[in-house]
Amino acid sequence: MKNILHILWAVILSFVALVSANAAGIPGRLQASLPALSSAIAGSSQLLYVDPDAKTPACAILYPLKRFKNHWALAFSPIPANLGRSGMAPAWEKREGDGRTPTGIYPLQQAFGYAASVNTRMRYHQLQPDDVWVDDVQSPDYNRLVKCGDTHAMSFEAMFSERVAYQYGLVVAYNTHPVIKGLGSAIFVHIQKGKGIPTSGCVSINRRAMIKILSWLDPSQKPQIVIGAPAELALSLSGPVSDLPMDIPEKIREKLGTASRKIGEWPMSDGFFAVATTVPSKVETRMLETRSWRPGCPVPISDLAYLATRYWGVDGKPHYGELVVHIGLADFYLDLLKFMYKTKFPVNRMKLIDAYDADDDKSMAADNTSAFNCRDITGKPGIFSKHSYGGAIDINPLENPYITASTDALKIRGWDGNGEKVDFLKKLGFTATSPISEFCKQNPAECKVLPPSALSYIDRSSSRSGMLQEDAPIVEQFKKKGFGWGGEWTNPIDYQHFEYGYGKLAR
Repeated sequence: MKNILHILWAVILSFVALVSANAAGIPGRLQASLPALSSAIAGSSQLLYVDPDAKTPACAILYPLKRFKNHWALAFSPIPANLGRSGMAPAWEKREGDGRTPTGIYPLQQAFGYAASVNTRMRYHQLQPDDVWVDDVQSPDYNRLVKCGDTHAMSFEAMFSERVAYQYGLVVAYNTHPVIKGLGSAIFVHIQKGKGIPTSGCVSINRRAMIKILSWLDPSQKPQIVIGAPAELALSLSGPVSDLPMDIPEKIREKLGTASRKIGEWPMSDGFFAVATTVPSKVETRMLETRSWRPGCPVPISDLAYLATRYWGVDGKPHYGELVVHIGLADFYLDLLKFMYKTKFPVNRMKLIDAYDADDDKSMAADNTSAFNCRDITGKPGIFSKHSYGGAIDINPLENPYITASTDALKIRGWDGNGEKVDFLKKLGFTATSPISEFCKQNPAECKVLPPSALSYIDRSSSRSGMLQEDAPIVEQFKKKGFGWGGEWTNPIDYQHFEYGYGKLAR
């Protein structure tokens, strides 16, 4: 009996020594961050902790960690790793094609490779010659693995062409739930092309280490990858109301406090701030009251995002505003709002449509910039507008009105109702680039102008503050993001309106 107790005690001491040695192999600053990580990933017992080198941005050390009852320890020796050629992207600042590896905490759910099978318990996909990973931000297949013949994407990663890198790999579940346009795609842990050779944004390691990790990972342990220095990771773990500017209005602060999670942010810098969250419960309650969203609308509230942002007012001072947009466009809007602020594009006001009881006419009359509103297309009852999908925004409606020629007025002038109004106006001698605009400028009483107080802005020959003109930088920025502009329509003309095709959002 004594011998058995001695053996058992020796085993315990050996185990304690092993754990202590493994724990000792974790740098102190990483150990200090593990308690906060533990609460954020309560269900996970396996971590790949990727710690970037402060002096060499494209290099890192990967620590494979195993959770025991009340502490973390090394599962095996740390592994040298390579990051994106441009280093790390701070939380929520990763963008498509920037060559940066995203900071954050992400699930590891699937392995891939060229062999028919590999030694792993992870869900495994054998790559095929026609497998591609879409990086075209305008495609509905963005950040998805699809067959080449099944997508209309203009650009993608041909998975079978990277014979070295993708011989074995793990999909990092980054920008997947939801997929946000332009936030970055195809983030993997894969085999390095050579020692010290950076990636385009992935994490790469040597082949032997990759094989060892694949055999070690266990989906029942809910493995995750942690990428970034502790200070950067703290932002990823922060809630919607953390680090808000001191001057943010209390009503907006209260709304953000009822959001379940943050999905993007531009922290305060050079006076600009913007944050995107899931729709806060306070905002959702008001949307239901005003019926800006209601059962039967084409998208659920879970597909929408709430944005709070700083903008430049027409008074030349910064103000705070709010928007609700499609969650897949949150990143585009964060970037566009930042551009508007930096270029000091003036906005009169930016309130949710609910401040006007979801009445678009009232919102336009107040010269309010707004986005989501579940409503019909103007003049087409029963057909949902792009606003109903969170895919459109109207900017400064007074300075950028909606214009169309009255059908009755044109019939009095001889139009038989067949063909396009524009073609008939050309026959009447209105041959400018925009016949509707020219006609309405000369005959405002024969046109529908929204808001009605915007008659003086029908004339677009000279630019005034807050106007959206064809060559305006902000118009070009929206178009680069894939939005269409109503100012380029022939009939009606909707100078205030930008929209993103819902077909490119549908998943």
